Amino acid sequence: MCNCVHIQLLWCIPKMSSILIILGVLIGIIGLIFLALYIAAYRRRPKFNNKGFTELEKRLLIELYGLFDSETQTKLKTQIEYFEPITKWRQYWEKSMSIELYGDNKNPLSDNFRYKRKDESKLATIRFKVADDQYYIEYDNYDGRIWGWKIRPNPKSIMKISAIKVTSKKINTDPNSFAQTSFKKKKIKSIPKFEGLLNELNNIKSINQVFHPIGQKFLKNYTKRIDSKLPDEYLQIIEKSEGVDFGYFNILGVSEIYMTGLDDGNYYHLAEFDDGVIAIKEEDNSGTIFYCHYSGLLDNLGTDFRAIMLDCAKSTTPQQNL
Repeated sequence: MCNCVHIQLLWCIPKMSSILIILGVLIGIIGLIFLALYIAAYRRRPKFNNKGFTELEKRLLIELYGLFDSETQTKLKTQIEYFEPITKWRQYWEKSMSIELYGDNKNPLSDNFRYKRKDESKLATIRFKVADDQYYIEYDNYDGRIWGWKIRPNPKSIMKISAIKVTSKKINTDPNSFAQTSFKKKKIKSIPKFEGLLNELNNIKSINQVFHPIGQKFLKNYTKRIDSKLPDEYLQIIEKSEGVDFGYFNILGVSEIYMTGLDDGNYYHLAEFDDGVIAIKEEDNSGTIFYCHYSGLLDNLGTDFRAIMLDCAKSTTPQQNL
């Protein structure tokens, strides 16, 4: 009897050893996978640094200064001198490079060197060439000072170059102007009967809230700020209402349109859904409509705003509400 037990134990030992070896290998593989993912994520993270600006950036800053009057030039130069030796957040993406400038809380930038414009806005755009390759840089404002910039396409290979050919440059927002007062929306108590696209959408999902239109005078002030082609059907909607809420999705009023900067350009949001937004691209006059997923994916949906809205509404609305 003892001999049988002893034989069984001897047989189990190598089997258990094999299982432990297999488990060890699996744990090792999983560990390597997590290590690889961590390294990849670390490399993708923006890097904080105190280094100065590159030769390309310095050359482009000279072009930026030249766009403004002497007082604004002095403020911009002082801001850049202040930010250059302190913390910056630089990131090279697949199709662009972005940098954000952070101040020193113990030694903040003096208000004397900030300008009137306090909201988030685009300061200027400069287009340039290096050899035969075309690039452009966008400078951003926030809190009365230059906030950072983005260069597209990815300029990593030319950052040490100062010999460029400027093809165009423009001021997007006067830093000495005041931001337009935000429009205060007022809800329409009794939802009116709409025609056209709003009526079709209402048949898919009942309108939850609708707001009084902004009025032709102010409407033009807002639409002229959109550097893109707004869909005709969208323009028809905002003439009737400054935004429509359907519960599961909503169409933004013209005063609510805001812009998101993606790797390949900037996009204006027109309608919001649970997993993304319908948008148009800045400086694109083709009328192309995009779906910007919150995951980062981007779909080209064509130019038919009506068909796109109806399809998105149907796919968003639960089946029992159809």
